[in-house]
Amino acid sequence: MRYFIPVIIIFLTACGSNTDTQKQRFLIRGNDALKQQNFREAVRFFNEAIKQDSCYTAAINNLGIVYFRLGQYHKAELEYTRALACDPSYMDAYLNRANAFYELNELYRALDDLEYVEKNIPDSSTIHFRKGLVKTKMRKYQEALAAFDTAYELDTGNVETLINRGTVKYYMDNFDAAQNDLNHALKIDPLQGNAYNALSLIEVEKENYDKAMELVNRALDLEPGQPYFLNNRGFIYLMQDNLEKAKEDIDRSITVDPNNGWAYRNKGWYYFKKGNYDDAIRLLERAVKLDAFVNKGYLYLAEAYFAAGERQKACDALKEAKANQTSIPEALAEKCR
Repeated sequence: MRYFIPVIIIFLTACGSNTDTQKQRFLIRGNDALKQQNFREAVRFFNEAIKQDSCYTAAINNLGIVYFRLGQYHKAELEYTRALACDPSYMDAYLNRANAFYELNELYRALDDLEYVEKNIPDSSTIHFRKGLVKTKMRKYQEALAAFDTAYELDTGNVETLINRGTVKYYMDNFDAAQNDLNHALKIDPLQGNAYNALSLIEVEKENYDKAMELVNRALDLEPGQPYFLNNRGFIYLMQDNLEKAKEDIDRSITVDPNNGWAYRNKGWYYFKKGNYDDAIRLLERAVKLDAFVNKGYLYLAEAYFAAGERQKACDALKEAKANQTSIPEALAEKCR
């Protein structure tokens, strides 16, 4: 599951010299273009502002935001770093750079930026929320939970905190507590597709596939075409042995987001169920390469290796599954003894 981290756009207005007026006009025009998602024009206007003042931190920061929105996270990080070279006390650029590091999987660097800002703004729920996201991606679930707890104490009306805290509890197999958070979030805002999707994932773990399907369809009603929701529904179809519908959803998910290891896990399992073990292995290997912590990724890969007669590779995959704290069925474990 993935949640959007807002980036902070700087708006400035002031009176001063002609150069100040010019650069602020370019900043405003760049911000307008950014709002309209006219990214080419936004880049042009922000660069024009920077030509007027090579250390115009607001324009440099916002140029980074354009690159972030375009998915060019390394370029975004470079712009935020440039802004901070001009003004090391510029807190918003630290926050935005933490977002870029998060997307680049440079998680300790993201954490360093967030902890620096926390020293200056200790009671910000936003800082603790973002720390929770980073800790979740690190698989440090207990620390993530503590961060989300603090964020919630500081802002009890934030549904995103509840959804993410519930999701962490789901990862920790604390399903009842996860459902409490997710249902609470939906009471505050019943239009949260991520909450319905997370509740669906819990029902999948309980093997309540009809209920899981009902919930994921509610998520898709709110956000049609959302790749993670489609992938989840595809997996539910797999569990219901509705293989062609499963493939349709999983393929649509991969088309929208070709870097989601969970989708390749599901497509690999589709081919396993079809008896095509070579394609199953190829896709499952890709899944764990993209994300070594994909739930049951190594377990499914082990099953595919066993089916293809590759016992040693299967046993190696089971070791990885065990290292990921995946529960290994006794019948499967017995094959490696």
